[in-house]
Order: sequence, then structure tokens, then C-alpha cells
Amino acid sequence: MRRLLLLALLFFPLATAQAADQTVLGSVLVVKNPSTAAKRKVLVKARETASDDTLIGNPVVAGATVTIAALGANPSQETYSLPAGVSPATGRSYWSGDASIGFTYRDNDGDNGPVKKARLSLRGGVFKIDVTVDGDHGPVAMVPPNPGSSGCVLFDVADGDSYSVRFADGRLVNKGSALFKMTKPNGEGTCAPTATPTPVPSPTPSPTPTPVPTPTPVPTFDLPNITPPGAAPLRYRDLVFSNVTITSNVVYGSAVNLSGQTVTLLLDIYEPTGDTVTERPAIVWVHGGSFCCGSKTSAEIVDEATTFARKGYFNVSISYRLEPGGCTGSVPITTCIAAIREALEDAQTAVRFLRTNQALYGIDETRIAIGGSSAGAITALNVGFSSGEDPTAAVDGSVSLSGFRTHGAPGPGDAPSLLFHGTSDNITPYSSAVSTRNQAIAAGLDSFLTTWTGAGHVPYVQHRTEILDQTTNFLYWELDLEDAAQ
Repeated sequence: MRRLLLLALLFFPLATAQAADQTVLGSVLVVKNPSTAAKRKVLVKARETASDDTLIGNPVVAGATVTIAALGANPSQETYSLPAGVSPATGRSYWSGDASIGFTYRDNDGDNGPVKKARLSLRGGVFKIDVTVDGDHGPVAMVPPNPGSSGCVLFDVADGDSYSVRFADGRLVNKGSALFKMTKPNGEGTCAPTATPTPVPSPTPSPTPTPVPTPTPVPTFDLPNITPPGAAPLRYRDLVFSNVTITSNVVYGSAVNLSGQTVTLLLDIYEPTGDTVTERPAIVWVHGGSFCCGSKTSAEIVDEATTFARKGYFNVSISYRLEPGGCTGSVPITTCIAAIREALEDAQTAVRFLRTNQALYGIDETRIAIGGSSAGAITALNVGFSSGEDPTAAVDGSVSLSGFRTHGAPGPGDAPSLLFHGTSDNITPYSSAVSTRNQAIAAGLDSFLTTWTGAGHVPYVQHRTEILDQTTNFLYWELDLEDAAQ
């Protein structure tokens, strides 16, 4: 903590005193330097549910500034001006909005520098900050700290409060001088500088105040049952595409099975036909079959991949190593454990494949989810709960139909989860799903369990509409798709 405070003071020079500094829980901090300065990009996202933050000040009138620092071996920092006023080219105001809906800054022509878009909003108890800095719009001095360790963002409304987003921990990715990224930090903190106060005489001690009771924590929003607002057709919520293009048997890797044979790993791509968006959220779908059987063309997996492709997602349905007998009753437990581990590793390979080929396939690497049925559901949860340990294969949401966690204890930086399960499932016990959800909640993660009384294993046909609707809502909120490419 002491080192963090010293770094904050070092990289955020003292400024004029403000009314207050409010802290907001971060989501994503990305600093990209792919080649030239004109292609540098900086992305900041913060999203805090059940927030007690408030919108103070009016940047439409007074403007704002944003200071971004990426800390590490070679710290990098830059302050950007977001002034009030109108564009001389278009006559449109840079800022729009009010305290009831939030404030949005747009400078599409780069009149004031490289900040293309910024947003400060509070809707439905969710406080959001978004900043997009693009070298195409003006010079960007920010570069990855190579390697980076943390970061801090100070959004300062000129006639109001400042808002601090601290990235002191979370999923960390360093790719030399090309990329620094931290996602989903575990806590909040201030980035605002503080001056040493002038000593004043000690006041006369006052009576000890009566203790104030600690308020009951606000429960997690029921995200799977909150339909995203907006006029139809709304991308990622509605079926906005009529047709889906399928590309079969794309090689995404290879791995050696328990018999010492090299298995070629294949995936099928499902994407909206004619889509022009180049940064799309992606979903990895994993079939079931007791880790011995099944295929990537499983009926419910194909239906889900097709449906979400029509909603604007990039989808893949994967094959993975299958072992004879898998996790059926007659097979040694060691074989079952090894088969589960192989499926986890192969699914993680698929996630890395999407990130490595994000430009080729038009994928937003900050918005990748995974889902599956039965063995595929177990795999999806295992990947989600291993995300904090391996940022290269991290996902931002996992969806389980008749599955539960077997590997990786839920912890900070892991993915939120949505589980569907029947109480009469005689293959993967309902109690295991309950335990998985409880462990995730105890670790501070979003986790939701939809229970079907009397239902058995993988009742997809009976509950198709509910599964698709809740999955749509869950991914929309957890992947922050309101601000995804449209």
C-alpha cells in the first residue's frame, strides 16, 4: 500500500483542491503500442454495481480532464483535455447529457487531441466510466510500461468531483512494449493527489459518537433476468442478422492424449453473415459426453452458437481430447480426472487461439465468454474459475448447463458464472451446482443459479427459451456490451 501511494503521488502532480474524489471499481485498462504512434490506443473501463457514487458537476458547461498512468518498470502517464464547447467542423457540442442520464464526450475529428470518446454515467445503480484514446485522432504519448504492474485513472470534472479508478491488482497481461492490460481489479482506491495539510491546534476532545450500525450489503443484481433496455433491434440482445456463416474444422491446436497420440484440435466457426463489425464479443461452446464421447455438432451447442451469431457474436464450437470411457462408471477415477484436465487445457487453448487471431476474425479480446453442456459445462466453469491464474486464457463469463466446478477454486480475477441445473439430475448432482455457486459468491464473484424442480440432465429442449434469454442478459451485462462495437 505504501508503494502504491508513493507511485500515485509521483505520477499525479498536485492539483487544485476539488469538492471530493469518488472511487469507482475498475474493469479494463489497456495500453496498446502495436507499431507506430498513430496506432497507439488506450482504453479505460470502470463498472460498479450497487454503487453509492454520484454525478457531481457538469462537463457540458465546464469540461473535464482525464489523467491515465500505467505503472511498472518504465512508468507512462498522460493527461487529456476534454473541453466544453462545439466542434468547429460540425457545430456539435463535444459534451452531451445531464446528471440524470450521465455525460458523454465525443470528438470524432480529433479537434482536441486523441480522446475519441469518454463517458461518465449512473444508470440503475450502475456507475460507469469509459474512455477511448486513439492515435488516429492525435498524438498519444502513453506506451506500455514494459513490464507493467498497476495503473490509475483520474477522471476530473472541472466544476465538480473527480473520479478515481485504481488498477492495483487483477488479471495482468504484459506483451513487451506492445501491450499492457489489467482487467477486473479486486478493489477500489484513490488516484487523486493529496497535499500535506497545514498543522492546526488540536481541538478539544468531543464525546465518543454513538456507533453507527453497519448496513446490510446490497444483494447482487439478478442480471440474468434484467433485459437490456433499448429500441429493437438491439445488437447482442436481439436477432439482428438473418443468416449465419459456418466455417468447419478450423485447426486451433494439437495435444497428446493419454495413449501418447497427437490429437488435432478442431473448431467450427459461427458468425453473422455480412457483418462489418471488426471487434465482436466471442463465445467458445463446449459439447458434453462424459469426456469420452460427443461432438462439436451437438444439437444444443449448434443451436446456441447459431442463435448468438444472429445476435452479433463470433462463436466457435470446439472438439477436445476424449478418452475411452471418460468419466463413466466403469473407468478408473484417475482416467476421469485426467480427461477433465485435458478438456480444460484444450478449451484454454481455444481461448488463446481467439486472442491470437483477433484481427483475422474480428474479435474483441476483452470480451470472450465460454459455455457448455454436461462435460462441456464442467469445462466452461473450470476455465472460468482458472481465469485469474492464467490471463492468456481468461474469459469474462462462463455458462453451465448441468455442470459444476471440478478444478480451480473460485477467487479474485475469475469469471462470473451462470448455472442452469435440474434438481433430479442423476448424472451431475444438483447439490454440486449449488456448492459451485456458493463458493463463487463467497469469493466475491457474480454467480447465478437457475433451478428447475424435477428436471433431469441437460433439459435443453424443455427450457430453451429461458436458457437463451438468461444467457443473453447475463453476457450483455457481464461483458458490458452496451459499450461494445456496434
